[in-house]
Amino acid sequence: MTISEFPNDESPMQHAIRSFVIRISSFVILNAPLCVFGHGAEFLSAKLTLLPDAEVLLEITADHGGNPLIVDESAAKDALLDPIRLRRDDALVPLAQIASASISQHDNWAEFAPASYLPSETESQPHALTTSAWRWHSETPEIVFEMPKGKLHDVLLWTHDGADPATPPKWMLLLAGDRSKAIPVRLTPWWRRPQAVTASCVLLLAFAYFAARNFTLRQRTL
Repeated sequence: MTISEFPNDESPMQHAIRSFVIRISSFVILNAPLCVFGHGAEFLSAKLTLLPDAEVLLEITADHGGNPLIVDESAAKDALLDPIRLRRDDALVPLAQIASASISQHDNWAEFAPASYLPSETESQPHALTTSAWRWHSETPEIVFEMPKGKLHDVLLWTHDGADPATPPKWMLLLAGDRSKAIPVRLTPWWRRPQAVTASCVLLLAFAYFAARNFTLRQRTL
């Protein structure tokens, strides 16, 4: 990156220090026992569920009850308007161009954060969470997310295996300008795809037609 590519006029050294501190803090948070957690989350939690037939469900949650950068519900909705983008070739595509967002208000961290990240059960202050969800079918066998430069809110991107919920989640912390690793989607085997089923039915009907026609012609020649 050049100096001009760093958000908020940060120098490369400042960006590197900030990135190092946040990544180390994230590692400590995600591997610490529950009793050490505070109330809020100072970054957005992005739960990525990979479903059959290349279907993708992305649920991003903002804690406006404990994040000092998100003061209320309105600020949470603003933070979730364009939190992360999908990279397609050389373009960054906003989630709003892929699918419509479904927004919900709740206090259930258990469904929207990795298990090791859940706040302490002894925390008396209720959580105020806003979640935006996008669901779509991937056009590619792998998906890559990227944080636009200049974004204020970092994103904790983690995967949830819909087929085996007991599988430990994989996670990565994305800062402004960061790009995720390529994440493979769950493709349907070719023999189970609608196109394959349709083609098989057409071939079967064609075979039955020509077999019946051949049988009729042979009967006539006898």
